[in-house]
Amino acid sequence: MSGPVRFVHAADLHLDAPFKGIDASDPRVREDLVAAPLGALDAVVATCLDREVDFLLLAGDVYNSAERSLRTEFAFRDACERLEEAGIRVFIARGNHDPASGRSAALAMPSNVHVFPADEVERVVVERDGEPICSVYGRSFRTAAETANLALGFARQDDDALAVGVLHTNVGGRPGHEPYAPCSLDDLRAARMDYWALGHIHKPEVLLEDPPIVYSGCTQGLHPGEHGPRGCFVVTLDGSGAAVERVSTARLIWDAASVAADDLLTVDDLREALVAAMDGATQDADGIPAVVRLELHGRSETHATLARRGILDDLLADVRSAGLEREPWVWVDRLTDRTRPALDLDLVREGSDFAADLVRLTDALLADEEAAAACLDGVMRPVLGALDARDVPPVDSRDIISRARDLALDRLLAEERR
Repeated sequence: MSGPVRFVHAADLHLDAPFKGIDASDPRVREDLVAAPLGALDAVVATCLDREVDFLLLAGDVYNSAERSLRTEFAFRDACERLEEAGIRVFIARGNHDPASGRSAALAMPSNVHVFPADEVERVVVERDGEPICSVYGRSFRTAAETANLALGFARQDDDALAVGVLHTNVGGRPGHEPYAPCSLDDLRAARMDYWALGHIHKPEVLLEDPPIVYSGCTQGLHPGEHGPRGCFVVTLDGSGAAVERVSTARLIWDAASVAADDLLTVDDLREALVAAMDGATQDADGIPAVVRLELHGRSETHATLARRGILDDLLADVRSAGLEREPWVWVDRLTDRTRPALDLDLVREGSDFAADLVRLTDALLADEEAAAACLDGVMRPVLGALDARDVPPVDSRDIISRARDLALDRLLAEERR
């Protein structure tokens, strides 16, 4: 074999993905959000060219939808043509978002692009100067809801110089992810690959070191839950093993920060703490824009101020303005107030009035998770019964009861002070 094999492993580009549930009222933020997935694709291509790799592996969900836009297909083809000019091959295993059954404009792709079939595992031999250097094995999803264990069809041939597997799959039944093409680590090890390039899980993760079984993660975080850097892996592979390097490709990052308001006394204190949290949350942004969610918590003298109509909205607008002045920009998508009144619960609990009874009653509920859930269910059932269950988010009964207690105490003690 003539030297090591070098390739880029990427997955879950989700081109055409919409950004839902985000307040992108600023035009610059909105434009950068829309451009981010294609920008991440450009960064993947640039990585391939800079590292002079032999090939690019795309482990599923290149597109976000089975029915993709023509504009995005043109952009993807252009990216592949840039790689073709450099002699870099592209191997694609389709996933649940872009299965073989999906509709497209059927654009002719350049000759360097190979899409694995959906009916069987295919082996493709990669050559350099006429000599085989690596075999790439892959299989695509036929339909979005692929429930078969596709990994069982992979088996390395004995004459392979090196072997790499490409698959979109849920290894080990990861909770919170669709159980598509489920398999186990043992299934993957049994195929005797030198490297497994996986897609479907958006958080980058090395499941096994030897042989490397790797989720590259998505190339661009798609929502606030996908915190931190996202990108691809550059893999250098030879008979002694693999060197794996993560490269960031995201065009913006998501982050979140929690701000303790216990010692804050004024609105100026709040603003200063929020700006500091915004800066701290984005310290790993590595020169790209960031979308941040901030949350205030703790028992604070500022609670009553924050509860006044319009205060939180005005504070958010001011912090957003400060973030947009930065280069690159920082956008505070959401500011949540979870502060509570500055109460001494121990002192209230020792009393003999109604407030003390209220605290002791909630103490008992909070100590018994089933009792707390039953109490909340009794109160909320009439309301929830009128709603579509799909529109009702999960609730934390202990948190709601604690906040209800504090709201009641705040009003009770305010009456006593009059």
